[in-house]
Amino acid sequence: MIIERNMVSGMFKLESHLTGNTMSSILKILLSYISMALLIVACGNSDVDFDEDLVARFEKGMQHYEAEKFKKAKEEFDFIVMNNPGSRLAVDSQYYLAESLFKTKKYIEATVAYEQYIRYSNDLEKIELSRYRICECVIETSMIYQKDQKSTITALDKLQEFIEDFPESKFVDTASEEITNIREKLATKLYQTARLYLKLEEYDSALIYYNQVLNNYYDTTLADDARIGIMFTYILRDSQESAESYIRLNKENFHSQQKYDDSLTILANTKEGKLTLNEYFLLYR
Repeated sequence: MIIERNMVSGMFKLESHLTGNTMSSILKILLSYISMALLIVACGNSDVDFDEDLVARFEKGMQHYEAEKFKKAKEEFDFIVMNNPGSRLAVDSQYYLAESLFKTKKYIEATVAYEQYIRYSNDLEKIELSRYRICECVIETSMIYQKDQKSTITALDKLQEFIEDFPESKFVDTASEEITNIREKLATKLYQTARLYLKLEEYDSALIYYNQVLNNYYDTTLADDARIGIMFTYILRDSQESAESYIRLNKENFHSQQKYDDSLTILANTKEGKLTLNEYFLLYR
């Protein structure tokens, strides 16, 4: 090495003029500089080797990903993210890590991975897809309607935010369909709760839940059934007049003419004593 030869040459020149402790001290200093130079060169080579290893692991991860070997792909991308955080390669790996988790139905982990990618990426196309993937993850983790609906409501919020932020996205139509499905699901939860209270003869509680269907999910297919439920609740409370008044006032609010006609039939039959409670539940279970 040039550095080493120059330093050694300088040592011989100094040796002809200096002796004793002075010479010894200078030699120690020079040797420390030589060691430092060698260490810097070695570290530089090590960094290059490490970077090349990361690139190779990314390429290997992509090969696994394209072959749909998502678990193996995840391992490669995860290694890069953990060992070289903040780099361009790590950001790209973060996206494919999230996708690999999504493909293997690890929806909670995938959500976290997508959020990390969004935080550091400036790729608008992948950010848009990541935002929609988060919506899909939350939908997948939501419960059936009989269970707690916290994740379902979160999914609804995420979808609405997505449409607001990406109104021109190719995913808008699908997101809108998902919103419709979720609203039906939430309406069903309230409607079935109302019916349960009706069976238990808890009429005030039944009315509260039927009205929540109409107030919050008036555009769902259960809205007309909720109106009929309110009408029938009045009937069971021995208030035929209130039931008739309610249907008359809500005639224009019915989405289905058939449902409105059903309500009139129920009114007429209950007034004449031709329809029992059990028969009603068979019709509207």
